[in-house]
Amino acid sequence: MEKTAIIFTTFLRDELAKKTIHSIARYIKPEYVLLIGDQNPSEYKKHEYSDFLYYPLPKDCGLSFARNYLIQRAHLMEIPYILMTADSIEFTQDYNLEPLIAFLDSEEKIGKIGFNLNNRIPWEFNMNLKDSFELTISKEFKEFDKIKFHKVDICRNFFLGKTKAFVTIPYDNQLKLMEHEDHCWRFKQGGWETYYTDAVVANYIKFSNPSYDKYRQRMSKEFRPILLKKYGIKQWVSYSPEVTKLFDDWRGQQKKGI
Repeated sequence: MEKTAIIFTTFLRDELAKKTIHSIARYIKPEYVLLIGDQNPSEYKKHEYSDFLYYPLPKDCGLSFARNYLIQRAHLMEIPYILMTADSIEFTQDYNLEPLIAFLDSEEKIGKIGFNLNNRIPWEFNMNLKDSFELTISKEFKEFDKIKFHKVDICRNFFLGKTKAFVTIPYDNQLKLMEHEDHCWRFKQGGWETYYTDAVVANYIKFSNPSYDKYRQRMSKEFRPILLKKYGIKQWVSYSPEVTKLFDDWRGQQKKGI
């Protein structure tokens, strides 16, 4: 199997990153290359993660810049696939990506396959752009090698993708935050298709600290206005009644511990 670059970004959450990097190392295979992009780098961490490719990035360069930087490194190494993850995502098993890569390669226009995240609200929908990014339920599916794939326009930030697709459609470096819907929309407009499967699942770990939260809190006041202005829209996202019900059901299950 050809190599896959694991794209791992982190900022000001060193203990969390240590835990999730160790979860990746537990299951890493020779065909995986772990690329770590750290917006708060140190020589200590560079030494601690010397078994992987550790890239010190400028402090607060932004999530988009960090992802683009690592994707470019994968591209320069001629690695055809990326597995997007982050310091908040804990690997839980030995993932078999071969049938997923086969599906990714079954059509040129398939650009990424989203995966499931425990403890993270579902975000696998179709998107339309009107006065907001309107999220609706997709009812289109494909089956490949006995795996069910749900055709969507947007998925959570844990996915397998073609490196060339993300070189062609990079993240917007101006959006240090609020980059997600922007990139998924431009990915769709660029002719790339997105699918989702729960054949791969990891744990999302909610974690905050004062240093990190200070930067994260800029989302609404600083970066949402940039996004709204870019598209000439009045609000960020809106939901169909079906999506609202899905969210309500998910929150109810979370409260019950299901």
